[in-house]
Order: sequence, then structure tokens, then C-alpha cells
Amino acid sequence: MAKDFYTILGVGKNASEEEIKKAYRKLAHQHHPDKAGGSDAKFKEVNEAYQTLSDAKKRRHYDAFGSAPQGGQSSGGGAGFGGFQWDFQGGDFSDIFSDFFGGGGQGRGQPHRQEKGEDIRVALHSTLEDSAFGAEKELSIKRDVECSRCKGSQAEPKSEIVSCAHCGGTGRVSRQYRTMFGTIAQQSACSACQGRGKVPKHKCTQCHGAGVRKETDTFKIKIPAGIDSEQMFKVQGKGNAAPLGAQSGDLYVAVTVAKHPIFSRKGSDLYLDLPVRFSQAAFGDKIDIKTLYDTVSLKVPAGIQSESVIKLGGKGMPRVSGFGKGDLLVKVRVQTPAKLSRRQKELLEELKKENL
Repeated sequence: MAKDFYTILGVGKNASEEEIKKAYRKLAHQHHPDKAGGSDAKFKEVNEAYQTLSDAKKRRHYDAFGSAPQGGQSSGGGAGFGGFQWDFQGGDFSDIFSDFFGGGGQGRGQPHRQEKGEDIRVALHSTLEDSAFGAEKELSIKRDVECSRCKGSQAEPKSEIVSCAHCGGTGRVSRQYRTMFGTIAQQSACSACQGRGKVPKHKCTQCHGAGVRKETDTFKIKIPAGIDSEQMFKVQGKGNAAPLGAQSGDLYVAVTVAKHPIFSRKGSDLYLDLPVRFSQAAFGDKIDIKTLYDTVSLKVPAGIQSESVIKLGGKGMPRVSGFGKGDLLVKVRVQTPAKLSRRQKELLEELKKENL
């Protein structure tokens, strides 16, 4: 009696390709011979059903005649594995493969060698003045530093370095998996020696063989002139140290610049509101302006209007690129007096008569 492939996979005759694939993956996991309660016979049966129903031509033949096509009617399959012919045409087996191996079909892992310590990220609060002049700050962070006893070697002083017993000195270990594709050997870095093939006979008693120790490290850093909020700068080599002479990681400092009581900032330009009396606006004047760097005499032209902007070139923030500074943009705010003396009222009445 012909097998009912739809019943074997637990799907209806109108099931989509995705539904068939989903059902197959579930049953392949359930009945895999390497799993507890798995069945080799059931696993083969599920595979046979999937081989037919996942191929459009084979499925049409099966629906018409109640059996899978034989011999030359196969549609471009791949080589046989473990007694099955696997048809890769139009199918994506990479995700199924990864289900068995936990992340891709790489049959041969490369030995792991630590090239560099891990990077560290910290936050730093700065003032606008510190950002403008590039201030020096003292920073204290906890990070891995080289062990003072073994100097990063992981070994007790004068201890022998011997071949790793776990991997036989190769730095690699092999594991074999039984899969739907047959038995596959996979190599990975030895966890006992981190892929080096050698280990100290006696581990350092201070760092317990790590080669590094967690300590509070205090040092000075220079804030780059012109840096702005949400920008980051790197301090090379001040991340976590790595054992066996490998390069230390880097320290990344994320800066937050506090709001200034006088100046506001956009990019490398600074902005300043300047209150101006009515008479100064009408007749013009010279007003002393305090910038971040010095005091300048600003010429306010006669008849200037409120909201007008006067630019002081090169009085803004340094550009992080190192090329010059931005500008200081002074916005004039003509003030209207809230209270007037009798004399001021009389004068304004006279001006009113002159249409001013």
C-alpha cells in the first residue's frame, strides 16, 4: 500500500511549501536518531515524505499517481547521504542545518586566539569651557590589568609550559554529529587552552591562570577641544588588558556637555542674546561682550531692529577637526521698559508727536 506522505507530515493536501517545511523540521527534530526517543525508521519516513512533497514536480506526480517518481524522474537532486538522495534545488537547507549545529553549517572551526582585550565605554560630563579649551580630567575605572605576578603569562613563576592534555597540543577538538546528511565532524578551538595547544603546568596563584586582574585604574585623559554632546573619543590601550602579551582594548568616552547659562551651541557656532535699550538701538552704541576667550567691544549700529544678529567671527567653538573655530552669533533683543518715570513719559509723549 502506498504511503500517505501528507499524513506522515501531518499536513493537508493543500498545504503550502512553508507549511510542509515547518512540519518537516518539527518532525525531523522529534524523530532524529540522536535524540532521546528518536526513531531511525520514523526519521527516514519523514525524510522520504519531505523529499517528495517539497519538490513541485515530484508532488504533482505523487498527487496524480499516489507514489513518488522513480529513477530519472528526479528533478536535479544532489549526491546521496546515508541512503537518501537530497534535492537542494529551490530549497534552503542552511536554516535546517543550523538547527542541529547551533549556528550555521561550518564543519571546521578555526582555533580561537585572543588578539586584543575588550573595549570599555564610559560616560563623562563636561562643561562648555572644558570642551572649548580641551581640559584634562582624572578618570577612575575598573578594568582588567596585567597580573603583576605572572606578567600575563597565566603561569606561576618558573612553572613549565606543557602540551594541553585535552586537545593533545593541537589547539583543536573534534566532535561528530549524526545528521540527516550523514555523520559530520566539526572542529572548534579547545576551551582548555583557548586554541593555543599549550598550558602552564601550574597556574598563577594570584590571577588563577587568567593572566589579568580586575583593578581600579586612575589616570588622566584630555578632552578633545570642540567636542560636543553625544560625541565619543578614544583613549587607546585603556580598555581591558589581555593575557599572553596581547594588545589591550581601548577606552571609549561618551561626552555630555552641560547647558551653559549664557551661550547656546549649534555645531561649532555659539549663540548669545544681547539685551539692548531703546536708546542704544535708536542711536547705536558700543557694548562690551564677554566671549569664552576674551572681552570684545561690539558695535551696535544705529536703528538696529530687535532679533537682528551680529556675527563675531572665530569666537565660537573649536572645530574637532582642528581647523579654526566657529562664530559667535549675537542676537539683539531691544527691551521695552515696563515702568517709566514722569520725565521719561514726557519725552516719549514728545516723540509720539513726531511719529516715533
